[in-house]
Amino acid sequence: MKLTLIFPAWCTAFGKYKQVAQKASAFPPINLAIVAAIAQQNGWEVQLIDAQAELLDVHEIIERAAAFQPDLIGLTATTPFFHTATQVAQEVRKALGKPIIFGGVHASIERENAFLDCFDYLVVGECELTFGDFLQQFAAGNMNPDTPGIISRKDGVAIYSGDASRLEDLDLAPLPARGLLPNHIYNLGTLHGRRRFTTVQMSRGCPFSCVFCASDLFGKKVRRRSVAHVINELDMLINTMGFEHIFFIDDTLTLDRKYIIELLDEIERRNLHFTFEGSTRANLWDEPLVRRLQKCGLIRISFGLETADINVRKIIRKEVPLESYVESNRLNNKLGIETINSVMLGLPGETLESIERTIKFLQHAKDIHHATYGIAMPYPGTEMRRMAEAGQHGLTLLETDYSHYQRYGSAVMSVNGLSPDELVKLQTVGLSRIYSCYWRFIPMLKRHGLRAIAAPALEAIKLRIKRGLGLDS
Repeated sequence: MKLTLIFPAWCTAFGKYKQVAQKASAFPPINLAIVAAIAQQNGWEVQLIDAQAELLDVHEIIERAAAFQPDLIGLTATTPFFHTATQVAQEVRKALGKPIIFGGVHASIERENAFLDCFDYLVVGECELTFGDFLQQFAAGNMNPDTPGIISRKDGVAIYSGDASRLEDLDLAPLPARGLLPNHIYNLGTLHGRRRFTTVQMSRGCPFSCVFCASDLFGKKVRRRSVAHVINELDMLINTMGFEHIFFIDDTLTLDRKYIIELLDEIERRNLHFTFEGSTRANLWDEPLVRRLQKCGLIRISFGLETADINVRKIIRKEVPLESYVESNRLNNKLGIETINSVMLGLPGETLESIERTIKFLQHAKDIHHATYGIAMPYPGTEMRRMAEAGQHGLTLLETDYSHYQRYGSAVMSVNGLSPDELVKLQTVGLSRIYSCYWRFIPMLKRHGLRAIAAPALEAIKLRIKRGLGLDS
């Protein structure tokens, strides 16, 4: 039996920001690579098409899939690009006439709402414990298997036998079948140049309750792979597959200090040489730990700053002191570690004054060299979505078409009288104000290049001239 897995192209949806999006976020679809590994363990041949990395249109996808002659076709997509996956599914189904299965975070949260006619099966939740059983039943001719976590359809009616259990021992999950991916394409811009990279996940689950995150999908309990399991994978990625850079995609890299120190000990003991990055909280960051991380290859870290307004921070349950970001960025600057700070506008409780407070904070915080500036999106499964639907904290949900849930150049809520159009304009002007200072502009130019940032920069200048604003206002 043969399985074709497709990751559709999505970056064109970002309009004038598409080149920045392509360079910053061309990540390998590791979730599909795990599905591929499960299929291979069950005797299936697998084809994995990363249409985003290779910039393939639907006709090129169909051509490749047709040559492989699959028995089953799988797709995944995040919420903002669900429409892209459905369009690809419709075209592929029309051309090849094969059953299609859809999975991922969006499918797991939306469930029957995402089970459109173009899909024959939908995967809910983690699939490591059940997908092999589904493939075996499918191969035996059972088109409506009673596998937990799989929605199927019979006589036009959705059939579901209940959720699958979460995988408690993550060491039992197969390593992603990265050999099926176009690994030569995955290059990530850093201040040390572009590096051939892949992603590694060491844990699942998050104990925090930020209102903009759907972390409940993996639970509050943090499940971790053993250090030995992770280090063996890193050894293989660096010394066998030739990757130069690892992006750890865990929610909070330094949440468990003992675990991360054990990992660093093993990296040194194995004499592994690579660079890496990840995300964490600014109050879980101190010089002794950071120096150890840097010694083992850390070159970049991301913090979720979100907003500088104290009231908004309370509403979104961001329980990190604001001064922690300044101190942690200052420490990283001293050590030469690149730092990305995620910032948003349009959050619950947001006002024109709170937006201005955040911009002014960033303009004067010279230790913060790099800040993203996205528009808050009420993704399904988040507390912010429920707030918007209930009209809490000044939010009004105005758009349910997920193709508009882009974060850059698009807004789907109004908040305390600020319309979506006003939020988009405030974002454009805000980005120009944040990056009009040389200590931020030059590193951004190194990461993305002049061509990638020219279109959004020109748009911001036009808006500022139209509003009669100076570069420092």
